[in-house]
Amino acid sequence: MVNAISIGIIVLLCLPGIEAMSRASAQLLAAKPDNRLSARSLYLLTFGQTLAIAAVCAAAGVYWGPRIGIRDSVIEGAARSTWQGEELLVQLGAGALAGVICAIGWMVVYYGFVRKKLDEETVWISEGLRARLGLWTRVTSGGIVEEVIFRWGLLTALAWGLSWLSLSDEASIRIALLVSGLLFGLAHLPGNLEEGCKPTPLFVWTAILGNFWVTLFCGYALLEYGLIAAMVVHILFHILWYPWDRRSYRTMSATRGGN
Repeated sequence: MVNAISIGIIVLLCLPGIEAMSRASAQLLAAKPDNRLSARSLYLLTFGQTLAIAAVCAAAGVYWGPRIGIRDSVIEGAARSTWQGEELLVQLGAGALAGVICAIGWMVVYYGFVRKKLDEETVWISEGLRARLGLWTRVTSGGIVEEVIFRWGLLTALAWGLSWLSLSDEASIRIALLVSGLLFGLAHLPGNLEEGCKPTPLFVWTAILGNFWVTLFCGYALLEYGLIAAMVVHILFHILWYPWDRRSYRTMSATRGGN
């Protein structure tokens, strides 16, 4: 019963992000020339699909995580109607510190080197996609849903599966962190490429390594503190990056509009 309630709590946390991303995706897909479905149909399909994936990943983390040392005492406490206030504060504090470091490190690399080297069209398209999503979708979908799917679900499932190969829990988790991080980076490529970003080596490797950078911090927070800490890292990453990202896109929009 406790496991079922824990899964319900995690899925409930995902609902705002699933709704926001489903709405954004439906609008984008509805505008495609070859689309034959209504925006509402696309929304419902995307929502149902993402909800199912999130539920499966929530269950994977709840059932397999404790077997390899991955768990969240705050969520478990809530499932047992027990308030874990001190543990929550620890997770919030650790997640906040890691989130600040993660965001600053990424922005230094992106604005100091990557953005200057990418072609203008790719920068314009990729920043435009993020701008259309807005802060709410990036925080709820990226910060919460992605953590449930890629860290709580995928990382845990990989680590649990690897543990059956006579690997130690530590080795299994490290390999799972590496593989899930690479998959996390690759998952961010198709949407950008489909919209017209040029698949240059710099862009591809930036997407992979940039998201792997986030994986390292979120993965560490998950393994050392819990799922909520990982969510805080990712949420704060988006909150801190958003103003810079938005300003850069607006500046480029004004320049291109002037031309």
